[in-house]
Amino acid sequence: MTAELVPAPSTASNVAAAIKQGVAAAAAAASSSGDADTDSDEPKKKGRPSTSGNKPAENEKSPEEISEYLEETFDVRRSFITLEMPSIPEVKETYPYLFRNKHMLLEFQRISKVDIDHAIQEYCVKYAPAILAVARKMPGAASILRQAEQAKEENATLRQYWDMVSAICLLPLLHRENLVEMVHEVGEDDEVDATGKIVPMLVSKGNIFSSDQFFLIAEETVLQEFEEFTMAFGSLFASYWVFNMEYPRTLNNTYMFVQKVMLHLRGDQTPLPPPCKMLVQQLTKWSREHRKKK
Repeated sequence: MTAELVPAPSTASNVAAAIKQGVAAAAAAASSSGDADTDSDEPKKKGRPSTSGNKPAENEKSPEEISEYLEETFDVRRSFITLEMPSIPEVKETYPYLFRNKHMLLEFQRISKVDIDHAIQEYCVKYAPAILAVARKMPGAASILRQAEQAKEENATLRQYWDMVSAICLLPLLHRENLVEMVHEVGEDDEVDATGKIVPMLVSKGNIFSSDQFFLIAEETVLQEFEEFTMAFGSLFASYWVFNMEYPRTLNNTYMFVQKVMLHLRGDQTPLPPPCKMLVQQLTKWSREHRKKK
């Protein structure tokens, strides 16, 4: 397990009782209330988390009540996930509010004390130009770079956003890994098929740079839909920590780079893989040379 900050109850004797009581309360709350949206003060991006298909119920919880509920049940939920080890569909059935709006990101913040959405944006503002410059020298990057340039030409006001999307999509390539393992594109009119998809990943309806439908999938279950890629990616990464899962071997370098370099989460003492070290050196060198030219 790469996520190192997992809360647990203070005493072993009350673990089982706390889990049973908390899970029962969560199930009761889920059955008596509907879905709700949360307001966001974040800077405008391409879109917001999709709430399509979520019809308000007369007795639904308010956004404030949902946030308070998830905060109050955090310790029991962590014990449920880390000790009982339920399937992800079981977690979704027990805590459906966790799969709404930004609550996956907020759960990650409770676990790690890091605002993942802000941290990724901050890193990309500083290093996205360097990532794009390093990637231009690599075979296989041309398609992503070309699509990004087209997106920027169509909407110049979102240039920085598209650089951020490009940088994230190029990370697997720069670590000799495959973007398709992280984000799978299907046709705009195709049905999203979760069959066979076990580890968390994203499915994009259409091209990543033109899509406004991104689906987080794990254990053959569609967990959440997003309209905006960077929030979808943040939720994808967060899901490994939220569900206490190891990174897949095929994307280990990419996710270790996100964890240790972009988010500065290094408490587990696991060494940074050599490909990650190499990329850090390349980005640092490019940034230093670029500053000298100014």
